[in-house]
Amino acid sequence: AFLGLEERPSTPAALERPFGLAARPGGPIVADPDGRRVLALTWPGGAASEVACAGRRFAEPLAVATGPDGALYVADAGAGVLVRVDSVGACRALGAGVLVRPTGVAAMGGRLWVVDPPAHAVVALTPDGREVSRFGARGDRGPGLNFPTALCATAQGTLLVVDALNFRVAEFAPDGTFLGAFGEPGEGGGAFGRPKAIAVDEKGRIYVTDALNDVVVVFSRERRFEFAIGGDGAGAGELTLPAGVAVAGSRLYVADSYNRRIAVYDLLATEGPP
Repeated sequence: AFLGLEERPSTPAALERPFGLAARPGGPIVADPDGRRVLALTWPGGAASEVACAGRRFAEPLAVATGPDGALYVADAGAGVLVRVDSVGACRALGAGVLVRPTGVAAMGGRLWVVDPPAHAVVALTPDGREVSRFGARGDRGPGLNFPTALCATAQGTLLVVDALNFRVAEFAPDGTFLGAFGEPGEGGGAFGRPKAIAVDEKGRIYVTDALNDVVVVFSRERRFEFAIGGDGAGAGELTLPAGVAVAGSRLYVADSYNRRIAVYDLLATEGPP
């Protein structure tokens, strides 16, 4: 079961269109493309502070991820680059000339994995921004991708890719081997209307936001549909055009874009196979 909560920051740094999320113990980091900024929120409390990026203004930050070295990686779709922000606010643009419009990023196995929707591809970069591999080509089945929007890494070392216009989640090994997919077009029962973002918790449960159906669709670690949370509205626990999603411990964070807030759900029942 889940308990839906809501929080609108009371600081001057109110959210304009929260989109991408990254989890951290003290609260999520939020990419706010309409505000052209990245904010660190605290929970509980909802205070917000802007992530410093010395000498740079973001063009359209759509996704964020933390790296094992503590750096923050921002997919700046408007600039066509991945921006690395270190602990003192020094920034470095990665992937210039390699990426077209990055919208999702994950760190795994010493690589930065970036989804690039116009290229229908997942691109692997070294920490210094050099392309080492890519996979994907436009297609509607098997390893084909159709405007992928987000991805996350699993504990098993695979990548789950939100294959948006194929209305599914596709799974790949790091070498690009296609491992399977789940989801289909529709409403309810594990179907997708407009899948946006994805996260995995410590039990392997998978969370996918669906911006058309205004829900988060939840799958078991065996990729079987379990239930959905949310529903259209602005009340506690309700969502309108949800985008980014992240898990930190027993908290599920969802970027409730149209309502200009972060919805926070307590994971009250996280029991499952060990």
